[in-house]
Amino acid sequence: MNSKLRRTSSLVVVLVLVVTLFQPFGGDAIARPNREGRLPGTWRVQVNPTNCQTGAPIPSFAVLLSFARGGTLTEVMNAQAFLPGQRTTGLGVWNHTHGNSYKTVWEAFILFDTPETVPGFKFKRGVQRLTWDIEVAGDQATIEASSQFFDTNGNLLAVTCASATGTRFEDAQDED
Repeated sequence: MNSKLRRTSSLVVVLVLVVTLFQPFGGDAIARPNREGRLPGTWRVQVNPTNCQTGAPIPSFAVLLSFARGGTLTEVMNAQAFLPGQRTTGLGVWNHTHGNSYKTVWEAFILFDTPETVPGFKFKRGVQRLTWDIEVAGDQATIEASSQFFDTNGNLLAVTCASATGTRFEDAQDED
């Protein structure tokens, strides 16, 4: 019976993620082609998280984010707080809000519980939902972010806040 409940819970989490990704996110999800302040492409981002309640810093980490035309995104994170294989790649959506501003939301699964890896913070199996507000200036970006952690039943476990800076990942140039 317990195995059947786990399978059902996992299926519900997957279905919620799929529905979230295919719902209209609002605003204009089509990027402005070849204009200053555009978001599509891949970005290297340095994230500086904090405990939202106390302001205490949490170790910084790097993220690669790819924004596709049409409003989808893929994220890979390099945070020491997660054990190898503990967190999946993040998938989500983005939209243009106004000017050079964008809003994103994505989720990643946390596949297993771990002992404390960051003092005062313990990861549980479930989902991490990230929401970022991005301001683009040429090939640079500034970001205000929040992250919510939910258990497999959808209960909110923790919230973190962060500021971040990003640089557009460009093709290498030949120097011949």
